[in-house]
Amino acid sequence: MFQRQRILFVLVSVLTFVNLDIKAQYEYSAFNLTGLAAATPFARDYQTLTINPGNLDMETGYEQRRTSGLFDFTFSAYTELLNRRQMIDGITGKARNIPLTYSEQLDKVDELTMKPTAIDADFMTFGTSIQTKNAGTFAFSMRDRVDFYSRIDRDLTELLWMGNQSSYFDSLIVQAASGADSIIARPENFDPAQYAVLAAFIDPNQAAPIKQLVGNSEIGFSWYREFNLGYGKRIIDQKNFKAYLGLAGKYLMGQGIIQLSGADGQAFSSLSPVFKLNYTLVDSLTGNPSSLAPDAPALQPVGQGFGFDAGGTLLIKDQFIINAAINDIGQMKWNGNVYELGEGKITNIDGIGIESEDIVSTLNTFNGLDALLKWKGEESRSARLNTTARIGIGYEKLQKIRIGLDIITPMNDNKANLQRTAVNAGIEYSPWPWIHIQTGISEGGNYGLKMPAGLYFTAAKGRSEFGLATRDLLSFFKDNNPTISMALGFLRFRY
Repeated sequence: MFQRQRILFVLVSVLTFVNLDIKAQYEYSAFNLTGLAAATPFARDYQTLTINPGNLDMETGYEQRRTSGLFDFTFSAYTELLNRRQMIDGITGKARNIPLTYSEQLDKVDELTMKPTAIDADFMTFGTSIQTKNAGTFAFSMRDRVDFYSRIDRDLTELLWMGNQSSYFDSLIVQAASGADSIIARPENFDPAQYAVLAAFIDPNQAAPIKQLVGNSEIGFSWYREFNLGYGKRIIDQKNFKAYLGLAGKYLMGQGIIQLSGADGQAFSSLSPVFKLNYTLVDSLTGNPSSLAPDAPALQPVGQGFGFDAGGTLLIKDQFIINAAINDIGQMKWNGNVYELGEGKITNIDGIGIESEDIVSTLNTFNGLDALLKWKGEESRSARLNTTARIGIGYEKLQKIRIGLDIITPMNDNKANLQRTAVNAGIEYSPWPWIHIQTGISEGGNYGLKMPAGLYFTAAKGRSEFGLATRDLLSFFKDNNPTISMALGFLRFRY
């Protein structure tokens, strides 16, 4: 069963304490920029929002001055927990059942410890921009953004993976052949195949505090619905030198957040009803002033906030671009279903961890009254947005070739933010005005080394665009540390 177990571990790592089927890029891009990798110098019109609003008023190379798009989707998932074949088998349902001994399972726990998993998704419902002759360019977009990152420490990994078979517990409740239950000390050479284990526990005096078990684990998850309004203007217009400034303000509705930092001993979560978590038993004991009504709509926001982006661009001899931007400056206030990590110890568990094929019931053991981690209610919690800074350098001969470098670095330590600086370089070649071929190389962020690639088409002299891209072409050929990625767009129009 190991293939399936490991796939379940990835799911639980991704969902951690939630029951939601998310198909979730570490930073926003678009179908016609993803394969190029270097988005900062080359984003135009409404696609500059959340990348660099300083590009808003730049010429696009087409005569049309209005651009609109619907339903752009970008998605990336990276993990060191699975190889390419295991991931494909898990998705297609062809995972092989490979029985492992208990000692082999413990060895696998060591392999899973502190291995990063990152998932990012961006779904733009609608975007539009209008470029005027003298008054600048205005843009608006609405999108959902999902970001996830995790690395789970050894003790917590074993509890998630092994459940009541974990070596953390010193006593077992087992069912004898006669059907009667009995309590036994956990044997030194424990083999679960020899026992019908119903539950496991440890003497409270020997139990470790929750925050100690969390260790150096890091978990970050955020889901925002973003309404973004931007404005850009050319402020210097000389023959060989042009300068642009842009600013965008955004209103965000939060559907969920999890921040856990083992090093700081801090954690909190706020999740909307769509996650289907039942906190009733927890609330009945501890109370929670931020609890939502039982009949609250599934997508009722549990947080709201404001932010802004700012950027500037220099265009030299109409072909060389130097620009910079800072995005997502602001914060969210979470005031629905807010819980923080409580004090206490883990003394018992009655589930068998993620060996169980029943994801829902397994997750309930981590969220209910007997949750693996103990939570207590809070009235509200504020958290900064995942602020990033970007620098771009590019060469662009409109409708022929683009070559660029893009550097993105985190500006705070949010666990769903970039964990390290990302460096991207790419090229786009257009042998004819209607076809555009892209490739590049990327390293850093929350991912390993990647080779993006993309192909998109421009029809009717720029009036429509459509195409697809991937963030990592190498994953089709290499076995370890795969990045599954897709960017799609079919409804983008200029008029």
